[in-house]
Amino acid sequence: MKKTIKNHFNRILEILKDSDYLIEKIENMSLFLRKRISNNNKIFVCGNGGSFADASHFVGELTATYSKKNRKPLPFILLGSNQAAVTAWSNDYNFEDYLTREFSALYNKNDVLLIFSSSGGNMKKKQSVNLIKLAKFAKSKKLEILSLLGKNGGSIKNLSNKSIIIKSNNTASIQEMHKIIFHSICETLENL
Repeated sequence: MKKTIKNHFNRILEILKDSDYLIEKIENMSLFLRKRISNNNKIFVCGNGGSFADASHFVGELTATYSKKNRKPLPFILLGSNQAAVTAWSNDYNFEDYLTREFSALYNKNDVLLIFSSSGGNMKKKQSVNLIKLAKFAKSKKLEILSLLGKNGGSIKNLSNKSIIIKSNNTASIQEMHKIIFHSICETLENL
């Protein structure tokens, strides 16, 4: 059992050896988000499964509080959180197009899309097709797309303007690193 736990920790430590790369990417993404927020733009956030949970956690930290109790709420919106709409559209039409539909009703020029995906998506393998379709829609509208990805970045990497890719094939390690990244971003946005 100890060996299993140690292996889990060692995977994270191996990823963290590349911390200079990560710190630079996190700083770059944080500065970009600060500028967009200062310009009154909204940040739309999404993911699937565990990445949806991470996206929800991230949005919660920024619309409620991270560590400062009196900080103003920041304009982050979680796509796919209206379960009545998600299930209605998925039942009557298809799940793959719901996020694009919701986003198309809410976005404005210069808003930002931030995608969490441990795989990065792959149309042929039918991985995160909804996120790929959403990214293609956002790109067609000339919106900036940011992403927190894993593995090789998948299809979403090529659609993103800025991405942070965790170079691991282990989904749990990717998601754990995404938490470190989004908490780091929260720290940088705390003083807005």
